[in-house]
Amino acid sequence: MTGEKKMFTSYVKSKDSQDSIIFGDGNQGKVKGLGKIAISNEHSISNVFLVESLGYNLLSVSQLCNMGYNCLFTNVDVSVFRRSDGSLAFKGVLDGKLYLVDFAKEEAGLDACLIAKTSMGWLWHRRLAHVGMKNLHKLLKGEHVIGLTNVQFEKDRPCAACQAGKQVGGAHHSKNVMTTSRPLELLHMDLFGPVAYLSIGGSKYGLVIVDDFSRFTWVFFLQDKSETQGTLKRFLRRAQNEFELKVKKIRSDNGSEFKNLQVEEFLEEEGIKHEFSAPYTPQQNGVVERKNRTLIDMARTMLGEFKTPECFWTEAVNTACHAINRVYLHRLLKKTSYELLTGNKPNVSYFRVFGSKCYILVKKGRNSKFAPKAVEGFLLGYDSNTKAYRVFNKSSGLVEVSSDVVFDETNGSPREQVVDLDDVDEEDVPTAAMRTMAIGDVRPQEHLEQDQPSSSTMVHPPTQDDEQVHQQEACDQGGAQVDHVMEEEAQPAPPTQVRAMIQRDHPVDQILGDISKGVTTRSRLVNFCEHYSFVSSIEPFRVEEALLDPDWVLAMQEELNNFKRNEVWTLVPRPKQNVVGTKWVFRNKQDEHGMVTRNKARLVAKGYAQVAGLDFEETFAPVARLESIRILLAYAAHHSFRLYQMDVKSAFLNGPIKEEVYVEQPPGFEDERYPDHVCKLSKALYGLKQAPRAWYECLRDFLIVNAFKVGKADPTLFTKTCDGDLFVCQIYVDDIIFGSTNQKSCEEFSRVMTQKFEMSMMGELNYFLGFQVKQLKDGTFISQTKYTQDLLKRFGMKDAKPAKTPMGTDGHTDLNKGGKSVDQKAYRSMIGSLLYLCASRPDIMLSVCMCARFQSDPKECHLVAVKRILRYLVATPCFGLWYPKGSTFDLVGYSDSDYARCKVDRKSTSGTCQFLGRSLVSWNSKKQTSVALSTAEAEYVAAGQCCAQLLWMRQTLRDFGYNLSKVPLLCDNESAIRMAENPVEHSRTKHIDIRHHFLRDHQQKGDIEVFHVSTENQLADIFTKPLDEKTFCRLRSELNVLDSRNLD
Repeated sequence: MTGEKKMFTSYVKSKDSQDSIIFGDGNQGKVKGLGKIAISNEHSISNVFLVESLGYNLLSVSQLCNMGYNCLFTNVDVSVFRRSDGSLAFKGVLDGKLYLVDFAKEEAGLDACLIAKTSMGWLWHRRLAHVGMKNLHKLLKGEHVIGLTNVQFEKDRPCAACQAGKQVGGAHHSKNVMTTSRPLELLHMDLFGPVAYLSIGGSKYGLVIVDDFSRFTWVFFLQDKSETQGTLKRFLRRAQNEFELKVKKIRSDNGSEFKNLQVEEFLEEEGIKHEFSAPYTPQQNGVVERKNRTLIDMARTMLGEFKTPECFWTEAVNTACHAINRVYLHRLLKKTSYELLTGNKPNVSYFRVFGSKCYILVKKGRNSKFAPKAVEGFLLGYDSNTKAYRVFNKSSGLVEVSSDVVFDETNGSPREQVVDLDDVDEEDVPTAAMRTMAIGDVRPQEHLEQDQPSSSTMVHPPTQDDEQVHQQEACDQGGAQVDHVMEEEAQPAPPTQVRAMIQRDHPVDQILGDISKGVTTRSRLVNFCEHYSFVSSIEPFRVEEALLDPDWVLAMQEELNNFKRNEVWTLVPRPKQNVVGTKWVFRNKQDEHGMVTRNKARLVAKGYAQVAGLDFEETFAPVARLESIRILLAYAAHHSFRLYQMDVKSAFLNGPIKEEVYVEQPPGFEDERYPDHVCKLSKALYGLKQAPRAWYECLRDFLIVNAFKVGKADPTLFTKTCDGDLFVCQIYVDDIIFGSTNQKSCEEFSRVMTQKFEMSMMGELNYFLGFQVKQLKDGTFISQTKYTQDLLKRFGMKDAKPAKTPMGTDGHTDLNKGGKSVDQKAYRSMIGSLLYLCASRPDIMLSVCMCARFQSDPKECHLVAVKRILRYLVATPCFGLWYPKGSTFDLVGYSDSDYARCKVDRKSTSGTCQFLGRSLVSWNSKKQTSVALSTAEAEYVAAGQCCAQLLWMRQTLRDFGYNLSKVPLLCDNESAIRMAENPVEHSRTKHIDIRHHFLRDHQQKGDIEVFHVSTENQLADIFTKPLDEKTFCRLRSELNVLDSRNLD
């Protein structure tokens, strides 16, 4: 039925004037007549009523079916086909609870049905990021933009997407005066986030910058708040250079990302004034706060219209920013932001509906001449560097840039579909990870030659005569960097678990689903196939989130299968004694480049609930020391053999436990028949206090049975001698490093371990405990380059000015200047991170240890000193230790002391280092526990500490087959050497703690022999006091701390 008589191609007036239609609200409409309406050149609808005062045209599904049509409904649209020949009659799109149909009049020459007068207006409303109808009417009336057709903008009904995405309460009054006179005079900025969904590039935050005069907006997306400083500095430099205007002021809130020393120093250099809003008063920064809400509302609306996956939120925000800069009119100047900033009217003719379905030309990679020349995708926005569109290619799983695209703006991105995994063939499930293609990698596009659907439009972005998208850099684009993936060449996404590994022997109702409703096999397979590589990089916090992601479900499935294979537990009725809870922990395993290699789900026990003496007794388990690992690396480099690594899957599940322990069933996988039962453990479970010890004893006993010997000084070192060849392996919980002078021994060890345990063979050693290991023919290089870069990024120092040394020559004095207190938590976090970096960077050991002494009450001067260390790392991110292949493997130690350097308690600093040949394997910088009365005493105490370390290393080397005696210890103080040799200075040494005479005892036994070394050749000097640049660099080089970039 319709209310418009002109739509009829044939019409008969009603004979009964009393005929009427009763509507749902009780009102009636009089039936005027009956006729036929043409919906295209080939299709028409009969028996259509003309109803008086009917505001909308209504179609009856049952009547259509009776007339020979079939209707196919989805949760996005409806398609109506003629039953006789299967041809498509028309399509409609879901809007709210109804499906709207717009009968095209291009070929038939007919008036459009339903909302004919305003349909183009609503289409442009959707194309321009759902900008309000009033604003669109002003744009058209004032001719403020180019490319907007002469259509009628009338809000004759609410927009469902806008209602869902933008509806708010009443607005507040705003100012009606101009506070600036030109662009870039004042910039407002704010950070929003973290967003609940990681973007496709891993971003969680958005930096919004608004020009006060023009209201032009830029958006930049960040993975971490610490990136704000670098992004802001780059933007200010670029904006001032591009527009040849000086930024006078910026205004922000008091967030630490804006209010910090790095930003203030930069603004001071640039002569830019920084204004802050009052704490907890966002109204004072209202310009950008309101812009934030506008962008987020528009992005939410655009994502919601076609249910585009939330991981594309950065694309939506960027497209919204692109639109508002070109369609929002300045309230007082009555021009668009784009025109106020650039002086040119914007062209909007190339705009299309975000998320709408599109067909992308395939130019390369077609396997056959008869293969389709176009693939399906959906629109994500407009490229900033070329006159092209950003589209998601559904067949390749890539975000691509293409200029030859056909759009179907009545349909959009795919909605969720429910499919049973058991019905999916393995070859139908992708095994290659989806990735985002960087702009530089986009394939060139050709013109599309094949026929396209008549309802679609072949479009090209504007040419040279119009506003060109490819000319718009970051400053006129309003957020050119859609995501971090656009900043560098695309890398293949990390391999994830093969989907064919689904264990079908597990109960069907325990594969997927909502935990509150029981787990089912229903899966969002379409979303899974298209976006699994994005979501698999996200670590869920709760099991409910993980159960919605097939990648994490497979990981949990694998963990439970490990439990079954290792016979970890037995389901029993709940006992009266203590039952320990369980929880899921989710982590992404990464390689040395930070790429995610697999998703790991771990079921752990809540060990804090265990009762001592009942649930556990002995808990200690040895862990390899970093010195032990470096000794093994140096030994392998010296003997020119390769080291390999492997890890034991679910290692703790192999260790039997003696105690009787009960745990709850795994969350989300409770047994349906016995939901109240608990699990009685026969093997250790991660989280139990005795689990590490149980696993170590299991592995130790197995290796002893296979003729391995446990190290006397290091119980995590296992050795085996066969036909003169030595095999060594080092254990760090479930990670194993091993190697041998005989390659066959390594192969045999791998075979034996694989027979006993389920192993993950990782090949040659290249990444271990945060160390990046390069095994070259001339030696081995270990570094923490990735960790260093992550550390600088985390603390916002990635773009800081480099420093040549980690501490100035008067650094010890600077630490006593005091000043205001700083954030203790942040300071301790910096110190902790730097201390771990010292494992491969002895050149920062002293400066980090000196700063670590002030963790209880850090001041500004201490923070400045720590940032000096970080600036030194900016200059030396790729430095590490070089273990050369050499002819000698002698153990030698250096000890030194800086007498009474600490101005607070006047205690001295000991510095020691130990070499195997030319390989530095151990070092230390530590403040002495007692006050020395002379330089000799301080040196004597330092030498005693070095002696203890040398004795431990000597004992460890015996396990490698080296029996050393009279290990040389080099000291640069003659008096200390005499004190070590005999007690001739009794009156001057009787007050020294007896434990420091440890050195004298071993000197007399012949274990250690102390020699004098000149101060110039004292390598431990770098661990006792700050040095000038020349001396520091010389000693750093002699420690074999080198730049990895110089090794190639």
